[in-house]
This record gives sequence, C-alpha cells and structure tokens, in this order.
Amino acid sequence: MKTSSMKNPQTLNPAWQAPLDDFPTALAVSRDGSVVAAGTASGQIHLFDASAGEKLHTFDAHTHGVLTLGFGRDRLASGGQDGHARLWDFKTGAPLAHLPGGGSWVSQLAFTPDGKKLATASGRQVKLWAADGTALSAFTVETGGVNGLAWNAVGGLLAVVAGAEVQLWRAADTQLDRRLKWASTLLNIAWSPDGQVIACGSLDKSVHFWRTRGWLDSQMGGYAKKPQSVVWTGDSRWLATTGEAAVIVWNFGGKGPEGSRPLQLDGHALPPDQLAAHPKKSLLLTGAKDRSVVLWSPRDGETPQAQATLPDAVSALLFNPAIAQCYAATENGQLHAYWIDA
Repeated sequence: MKTSSMKNPQTLNPAWQAPLDDFPTALAVSRDGSVVAAGTASGQIHLFDASAGEKLHTFDAHTHGVLTLGFGRDRLASGGQDGHARLWDFKTGAPLAHLPGGGSWVSQLAFTPDGKKLATASGRQVKLWAADGTALSAFTVETGGVNGLAWNAVGGLLAVVAGAEVQLWRAADTQLDRRLKWASTLLNIAWSPDGQVIACGSLDKSVHFWRTRGWLDSQMGGYAKKPQSVVWTGDSRWLATTGEAAVIVWNFGGKGPEGSRPLQLDGHALPPDQLAAHPKKSLLLTGAKDRSVVLWSPRDGETPQAQATLPDAVSALLFNPAIAQCYAATENGQLHAYWIDA
C-alpha cells in the first residue's frame, strides 16, 4: 500500500500533563467525560479530573500489572495479571467488588452500552456480571484464548473472538447464537456503533468483517503486518486499522469499501502502532514509537489536522466523549492531555 506525503498540521494545544508511577498499560474515560483513568505495569490505577488534570486518587489494583480498564455508569472496572477483575467507585477510589476471572489473567472486559452488565475474559473463560459485581453466568470457548470482547449496540449479543472465529452469545440466556468462522486466527474485534458490521484484524495480514444483515463476510488484504488495532469512528462510517506504514482507513458509507481505495493517513516517521477513534465524532488519533501523535478527520481526507511531539514513545491513546480533549500516554510514564476542536 502506497502512503501519502506528510502535510504541515497545526500543533495540538496542551491542556495538562501528569506523571504516572510506571509504564502505562491502559487508559479509560468515564461516560460523562469527567474522570480519566490510567493503569500501569506496577498494578496501580491513577484517576484524574479530566478538565484540569488534578489527580483525584491513586490505588493499588492488581499484583503484577493492570491489563484493561472500562467505565460503567457509576463505576470503574479493571482487569489484571493477578487473574482477577475488580470494581471501583471512581469518585472515591474505594473498592466495590472482587471478580475472580477463572484464569491466569483478565485481559479483556466490556460493559454493555447501558452499563448494567460486565463481561470479563480470562484465558478461555468468559464471565458475565451485574454492575454491582453479582455473578450472572459463565461459559468457556472451545479453542484458543479470548482475543477480544464487544457488545452490540443494544447489549443483547456479546461477540467473543476465540481462535479463528467470532462467537455470538446471547446475554439473556448465555446461549451461543452463531459462529462467524475464518481461515486464520483473529486478533481483535470492533463492532460498529450502529451494530451493522463486525470487523477483526487477522493473523493472515488482513481485516475480515461481517455485515450483520445477512451475515455476509468480506476482507481487505494486502497489509504488510498483522492489523493489531481496528477502530470505528462514532458515525460508523470509517474503519481505521494499523498494520502498514500509514493508518489505513476504509469508508463504509454508500456501497462500502469493497473495490475502493482506502485513505492512507501518513503522519509518522515510524509505522503507527497506537490508534483511537472518537466515540461520537468522525475523528481519529494515531501514535507511534517516533514520539508523535497526530489528529485526523477522515471526512477531510488524508491531511492531518494537528500533531504533537512527546518525550517518549506513545503507549496508549484516548478521546474524551464529552469534552474536547484527547489523551496520550508515553512509555516513560507520563499522561498528556490536549484540547481539540469542539
């Protein structure tokens, strides 16, 4: 895939920055946009006021490191290398519930869109919990470990990536609804916000997707490397993927991406390996080990909107859903917040 030339974007406007205790492993932001959470390799979670950057709480969460974070309506969920998930009151930092994962570590978790249920994955075991931590049900995938979890738009179906297939499980009775099979191991999952398309990066250096209307499947191939990250913009029109020297963005508007030329967002000296999409707007954020972060609007084509150079390689990216901010964590243990156009 040929990449485009870099333009001269504006500089991202810094909002605040804060030190962390160790390598940042996970970022999340509350649904009202008021609190940003950062998990680290030491096992700590840091909570910040999103607007001003004031540190609200720091607490020890998981022995050997935090792996994943997610906000429900009024609580924060975390999973770690200690084999457990936990629920926290993010306003006070107080622990609310301890959720045994059933395996060596809890690598995936996801709240339903209404925040009433939480799914966790540890090895081959998936568990469903009520928002207060009450155990609801559990099931075990037959092959491989779980590489991704995603709820559909209404929270009735849970998509589980395991081996070379996506399994769809019904939330109401925890029964397997259908299997979506492919010929190669699937690495991740992104279910479009409108619920119409499931996309997965694959070990065979392609992005495979299924349209939920009729469950027709297709793929986009030709990647130089495995697409380790796939994300949808909030309008469900653009699917952005890593795996190339540029971020590849497919347009699902109109007749869809088949046979079309994707956007190629070429804004880094090294291949971008960090990617985030705004949950409500048509905006993307890309980061790389060259210490750069770039803001894009796919509607405006392949011209970058703004950029920033950080003190170290980028380890995680995030948009705020409620205020005009984005966040970049760096490998040397710093969290940077930037203002973006409203």
